Amino acid sequence: MRAVARAYYTRSVVQHKPPFTSLSLVYDEIMADIEYEAWGDFILSTITDRGWQGGAFLDLGCGTGNGTFPMVVRGFEVSGLDASAEMLQVAREKLPHVKFYQGDFTCFTLPERFSVIYSVFDSINNLLGEEAFQAMSERVFAHLEGGGFFVFDVNTTIGLRNLWGSGRAEGSSGDVYYCWVHSFDEASGLAKVEAYCQKGSTAFTEVHYERPYDAPELHTLLTKAGFYPVEVLEFPHGEPAGPEADRVWVVAQKPVNG
Repeated sequence: MRAVARAYYTRSVVQHKPPFTSLSLVYDEIMADIEYEAWGDFILSTITDRGWQGGAFLDLGCGTGNGTFPMVVRGFEVSGLDASAEMLQVAREKLPHVKFYQGDFTCFTLPERFSVIYSVFDSINNLLGEEAFQAMSERVFAHLEGGGFFVFDVNTTIGLRNLWGSGRAEGSSGDVYYCWVHSFDEASGLAKVEAYCQKGSTAFTEVHYERPYDAPELHTLLTKAGFYPVEVLEFPHGEPAGPEADRVWVVAQKPVNG
């Protein structure tokens, strides 16, 4: 399969697409082994240990709904928000009874308020500067009920500098071949992923950028937005994250009277 895909690639025209557009066509196949269920369990156990007693969820950066599904099957009321119309189309087809909204992390306004807003699988790393992160944090804070939780994972500088070790992720999943090439620019502090995918006669490349966030900066930005306390943890046991962590989980609470 992989050899066939490479041979086709050499004689095909590769379309260059904006991030999270054509990727929606193959995303679920490539990400079939991602541990969304375990992440859902981690979120629930973490907030329950901190006094959460129920309420509605918002999946921020829900994409095709893979991170939404574990909460839905557990019987919770869940909504999703994403900037990509293409990814949301897939999510709506999979979960037709869920409310999905299209919107930007930094300026969204929804009619509901939530007890938990969560975001998984690097979505927050797509915010490429402190101003964007601060704006997102303020929108999340405004959409949480008093005492509500904001829970998300994020790649650190160590994680994005050394992503995939070799700087390349390549393989086949179903009838999709993918070859994603990673680089990290020390001057800008941004990671770049050139994501080539091929399914049948369709071949495309999307270029994605991510910015790392480390524990001290996360504490500063979230506290500035009004969250307290702010904890930076490691998966799967929830211990405080060490300085060498390549990916961390953040649990930030909105004060009851916030």
